[in-house]
Amino acid sequence: MKQTLLSCIASLLCTISFAQSANIDRENFKTSYVNLPSKPILDDSKRTYSINTGSITIPGFSKVKTGGTLDINYKFHGTKIGTVDIKKEKHEKKDKDGKVLSVSYTYTANVNYASSATLSVNNATNANAYEKSYSESETHTSGEFSTYKKAQDYYNNNRYNLRDKYKSSHKSQFLSSARGHLTSTYGYDIESHEREFFWILRSKKHPEFAKHQEAYQTLQSAFEKMKYNASIDSLKTEVQPVIDYFNSVIPNYQGKKRKIRKVRYASYYNIAKIYYYLDEPEKVKEYAQKIIDNDYDKSDGKYFNRIADQLIEDFKANETKSRHFEVVTEDLSDQEEDQNDISTDIEVNQAYLITKENDTTLVDIKTSDINKIAYSLKTVEYDQNSKPFGTRVRKAKKCKELVFVDGDHFRNIKFKESSIKNGEVDAGQMILGGATDKLCKVLFESEKINLYLFNNKELVILPTGSEKGKSTMSTGYVFGFKKNLTKLAEGCTIVQEKVANKEYKNNQEDLLRFCKELTNCSVE
Repeated sequence: MKQTLLSCIASLLCTISFAQSANIDRENFKTSYVNLPSKPILDDSKRTYSINTGSITIPGFSKVKTGGTLDINYKFHGTKIGTVDIKKEKHEKKDKDGKVLSVSYTYTANVNYASSATLSVNNATNANAYEKSYSESETHTSGEFSTYKKAQDYYNNNRYNLRDKYKSSHKSQFLSSARGHLTSTYGYDIESHEREFFWILRSKKHPEFAKHQEAYQTLQSAFEKMKYNASIDSLKTEVQPVIDYFNSVIPNYQGKKRKIRKVRYASYYNIAKIYYYLDEPEKVKEYAQKIIDNDYDKSDGKYFNRIADQLIEDFKANETKSRHFEVVTEDLSDQEEDQNDISTDIEVNQAYLITKENDTTLVDIKTSDINKIAYSLKTVEYDQNSKPFGTRVRKAKKCKELVFVDGDHFRNIKFKESSIKNGEVDAGQMILGGATDKLCKVLFESEKINLYLFNNKELVILPTGSEKGKSTMSTGYVFGFKKNLTKLAEGCTIVQEKVANKEYKNNQEDLLRFCKELTNCSVE
């Protein structure tokens, strides 16, 4: 009796001693299977799709020219360049006592580039149609420049190169997201990789070390033979002895010490992982609960429960019990990819056009045409298949406002340009003292004063209540700048003093500041 007790104690101490050196490593193995879609088309003869771009494919489907079960329209709406913001930063150089020795300023150009796209899907099997929207917005900040003009010149010289850079990045992200959505929802994506792993003992002094290593070699060899399109019945037979082994280890390591629980955890984890790739999610859940109860790493148990539940759901939706079958992906559309496909490469921005009759229409305007908005604007015209085929010219005199969805705002302003091409003056200019309808970008509007930009170069000031604006490039403003600003600032002594001290120059930055300070002065 005494001898038996001593033997038991010795055995227990030995087990605990070995458990204390129970270090485990991740050992990778190969897997190959088919990811099942969340909303499958069960009849494989109906797994067809038609789409307006060659940049998106759906694995497990046949692409047809028209009339696919999934009729898909992808539309890239372009990249919008925001209003440049030249930020001024003050730098002070101080001595050791904190006295300011010198002051300098640097300027950076900051501009936002925003892109958007839509993916429209019409599923003929259930008459379900829906649309997904994609958007990206990034702000570019230049390096520091010593003057406002240098920062502005940097932006003017690089604005379109920068736009192309962000456009390309955003388009790639949108297409990747669209492909991912269509694949996870309808497609049969083949997954083959060696990223998965088992937990295998690496402590050579541990009594299970040799058998753990042997078990891993068996598993690695078995899973190496796994193919996405072949039955895994023989693989199940091959790995069953390993499952039996890991199960047999568990009773030999009882107790609550962490390193004993680690040995049990390795067995539970490895068995759960094996069953997951043998397409037996119910058994995965059984061992997931054991991982949780073992209390070494409960998060892994919850993870296995989650992926097992998802696999059960996928099996039910796809009316199958396996992720191993043949996948056919083909192109039957007999179409050559059009490298200049305007339906996907055209850059458009949506805007609300308000006419002089106060009719409001949602229109698309090509990004390249936004900077040409002046005497007229061009809107994109579409055919019955929603593909662009041309543009429509709309005269400024018939337009009241143009409000872009992303925030830019144009308004019809009557004013006389500083110079007329070829010296021509139309009848409208003669009647209104040379002032005609033009679409100008809104820079600032208030109850006191308004500032607009015409043709990306000419600033126009319009006191609230006036019918006509004044170009700051006109001879009257160029040679009478102080006089004009002083008159506009009547009633605001502070702003008039700044005008007298020549604190405002005839440029966009200073005139914006003038308008804001004048407006704030009128509120006080």
